[in-house]
Amino acid sequence: MILLKFMHLFSLFTILSLLSYSCSDTNKTASDQTISGMTKEARYNEEEEHEAYVVKIDLNDSLEIVNSLLFTKEDGSQIDVTGFLNEKGEVVKLIEKFVDGKNKFYKQTTFYIKNGKKYVSNEHFDDTTNRQNPQFIERISYYNKETKPLFTKERKATYEEDLGKSSFDYVEPYDCSIKRALEVINQEGKFQTKFQGLVFSGPHSYITVGEEDGYISALLIQYESDFTRKLKKNQLPYLGKPLELNFQRVVDDNGFQFQLLFVVKEKEIK
Repeated sequence: MILLKFMHLFSLFTILSLLSYSCSDTNKTASDQTISGMTKEARYNEEEEHEAYVVKIDLNDSLEIVNSLLFTKEDGSQIDVTGFLNEKGEVVKLIEKFVDGKNKFYKQTTFYIKNGKKYVSNEHFDDTTNRQNPQFIERISYYNKETKPLFTKERKATYEEDLGKSSFDYVEPYDCSIKRALEVINQEGKFQTKFQGLVFSGPHSYITVGEEDGYISALLIQYESDFTRKLKKNQLPYLGKPLELNFQRVVDDNGFQFQLLFVVKEKEIK
């Protein structure tokens, strides 16, 4: 009887111990999970690897810099993209600057690209949804090989100069689209260089390209050519047709930015 009672207590104690260990292990695993579903250790390792790539790109002063056209709208909106290419001619970084003229919203997004795919996105923007207490926000997302967001962190400040002093908080993974930035720099989609007409201002002549009722870009004609003379003689046959442009972005001593057009011709449709 005593032996049976002892065995019963021993079995009960063993079961309780196993249950206690199991619950403890479950709680530990749950507390170790992050908002993205990753463990803190896995997130730390991924963040360290991604940030190392960001630093590597930012410190590479041999990257070739290419500028997109500067596109504007009548409501004051504007957008342009700067691309950075490595020695193989591969895009490794894009900086998109966007102004929403209607809503008075400014945003700068830097995309880091690895093996042709979005790897990290860093957004700086002013959140004006709360008009009384607007905030400046920095949001960084890290992506896997399928360009799905692994996790996202952000920080906020009332004043832009204080943003760098704020701490990051991890938030729900956010997928920042790179589609528009690629369209701008590749002159695709809503940012095709379709001829929209000539503009004359004093002694200067400008070619405007873009989409009708959409974004427009104006380029100062630097050199006359047979094609520009044809346009000045009769624009109508070329309206809406895509043009191939060779240009350079210039900033004068007063900080005024304009685009010099060197060569223009009708783009061949493949």
